Amino acid sequence: MVRCIVTCSEHVGHLNPTLPVVKALVDSGHEVHFLCLEMAREKAEAVGAVFHNTMDVQSELYAGRGLENSEKPKLAIFSIMEERALEMSFLNILKCLNVSLELELPGTIRFFQRLKPDVLVYDPLITSRAAPLAAQVLGIPSVGLLTLAGPGAMAKHGPALLGTMSLQEAGQHTQSFADHLAATRRINDVYGLALKTTHLLPDGYLDTCLANPVLVTTSEELQDPTTEALAQAYAQDGARFTFVGPLLLPPPPDIEVNSIIHRVRDARAAGKRIVAVSMGTVITGEDKVAGWDADFNGQSISGRDLCRAVWAGTFDACSTADFLVVAALGFQQEPLGSVRVPSGALCVTSFAQVELLRAGVDVFVTHGGQNSFTEALSCGTPVLVCPGFGDQVVNAAKAVALGVGLKVDRPKLAAPGEASAAVIRYREDVRRSVLEVLGTPSYPAAARAQASKLRSAGGVRKALGVILKAAEMVSVPYLAPSVPAAAGA
Repeated sequence: MVRCIVTCSEHVGHLNPTLPVVKALVDSGHEVHFLCLEMAREKAEAVGAVFHNTMDVQSELYAGRGLENSEKPKLAIFSIMEERALEMSFLNILKCLNVSLELELPGTIRFFQRLKPDVLVYDPLITSRAAPLAAQVLGIPSVGLLTLAGPGAMAKHGPALLGTMSLQEAGQHTQSFADHLAATRRINDVYGLALKTTHLLPDGYLDTCLANPVLVTTSEELQDPTTEALAQAYAQDGARFTFVGPLLLPPPPDIEVNSIIHRVRDARAAGKRIVAVSMGTVITGEDKVAGWDADFNGQSISGRDLCRAVWAGTFDACSTADFLVVAALGFQQEPLGSVRVPSGALCVTSFAQVELLRAGVDVFVTHGGQNSFTEALSCGTPVLVCPGFGDQVVNAAKAVALGVGLKVDRPKLAAPGEASAAVIRYREDVRRSVLEVLGTPSYPAAARAQASKLRSAGGVRKALGVILKAAEMVSVPYLAPSVPAAAGA
């Protein structure tokens, strides 16, 4: 039996692809401990993991910040930014990453020393760095699970949050932040690490891939391009990327199928066309940089206006009795505002996305996050991508290039007064594009071709083989340097 620790971001785009791996490990007789924020507990326990709350483990970071009892706990890094009077921006997240990391590492190392895992499976993205770096300090074999489209994906995903600023410029600003430099120096001195004073350089580089195998949840063919400088950086680290395609839970027994899926099946049997629409959890959520109220400093319409225009445009296109529209609206109060819902639409806070796509959807109107985009292709579903930020923009272009659907780009504003007119135009563009995807046979044909290719990537079985092979390398004495008292709190 292998004892495995799994840790990832609580965002569903990272969490959902991780759960099938957890289930496969548990079903194979292995012991899995899942480290995440509390909102992931139910899902982690449902697939058989032992859940551990990050707030309890990383006490140096969370204690005294008043985050424990919040209904919607925010990342502690946001509190660190507030304490330093920094506004909510991706640049300031980069400035504070190592300040937060210094407080994350002691508890994470203690947690690993107590559990003595044979292998760690972790999210390599920049807000989840404590686990792989703690594992490096302790010598624990580790496997990354990258939910972006390959090692080159962060080159577009990160800068999209920086507005007009380049990664080079962001690096210069980060290096001028005294708290960051001091925290980086202390971490390297105490733990024997070699953290750089910049993040995401070169070209979207992730310093958490290290010399580890990294699973990538797309096919090699569908990965984003990697620059020569980035490829060299990963080669010097010894990182090995394995493309496994989408990681999906098996279909549930019919007895467990929920009412939404039954309604979709009944509608299809009656000859109706099915349109699903979801703008994900980040844009519909409270994220300060890219969420419901975010407008990228007036450069675009807000997340609220974006979502409402997408929902309204979809309803406009599918308002007759020939359609069933299933719309996931998220958890905002009155998310629709004044948007009118046709009688043939079913509006819910969320739906079981993979099961809905498997039930048969004629077009999926999506924000185009990597997880949603890959799930749609794996089910052979044509898409209309309405991207908000980051890799969603890349996937929107990829949908067009692959011939699996269309895109409607987020409006850019020259002045704040243009927002209302931009929303009206955007809504109409969505309406027209939904109808075009529905009326073009080549889109579902291309989507089915991509589904066939993704199935051949190996999926959960291949991922499980990589993890268990890594676990065979364990030779951990767990005699790391004593964990210091947190500095810089």
